[in-house]
Amino acid sequence: MNFLKKLFTSKDKIIDPTQYSEGDIFYTTVNGKYYLHKMLVIETEFDCYHVLSFSPIDHKPKISDIENLKVIVYHAPFDKKAFRDGTVLTNRNVKADDLIGYHEYLRQTNNPKDYLTLADKYYQSALKLTDENRYSEAIDAYSKAIDLVPSFFEAIDNRAFCKMDTGKWTEAIKDFEQSLIVNQISFLAEFSIGECYFKLEEYEKAKHQFEKTHQIDLSQEAAIKYLAMVNEKLRK
Repeated sequence: MNFLKKLFTSKDKIIDPTQYSEGDIFYTTVNGKYYLHKMLVIETEFDCYHVLSFSPIDHKPKISDIENLKVIVYHAPFDKKAFRDGTVLTNRNVKADDLIGYHEYLRQTNNPKDYLTLADKYYQSALKLTDENRYSEAIDAYSKAIDLVPSFFEAIDNRAFCKMDTGKWTEAIKDFEQSLIVNQISFLAEFSIGECYFKLEEYEKAKHQFEKTHQIDLSQEAAIKYLAMVNEKLRK
């Protein structure tokens, strides 16, 4: 049987219900209630949909309702036929925060070697976005890699650099501190924390960081240079 669904826009568009796209926000109706979901991942090999589900509402959904929806299930796998009568409301990019349930599912059901490939895919995508100066998107892609593999300190460092590139100095410091939990002796992370404090004009904290990085690697001229700069600021 050829099932159809409607794309809910100003002008309805009939599409094949099996042709959902990742990021589709759609709804089904049960006993007068509207159940909304977001398509996270389409696993074609097993005809499986991985979705995030929101609290049901009592009226026909509008795009303006989306911002106020409460997530009740961060991940559930469904057979492809489960949503054959669904109606697509809109499409929104799948963000890192959307995937926390799906990533936990992968960690619980797969060997690390199976999902490390996905983490690297996120990472490579983030590198490309960084090269294109698309920092907000890169931060989200790095966040996906980090959420899936929390020990991925290279992704944490690179996310922090993107935050530095957008002037988010305090957020970058938190990332570098997170990186140091995994990679404990890192000149790069310690020095970058110092740079952030320098930009924030917190010169005493910056001095402490540059002294620490100088002890990690006495040959690094950057630490010596910035230590001189911060001492100059403190003398004023």
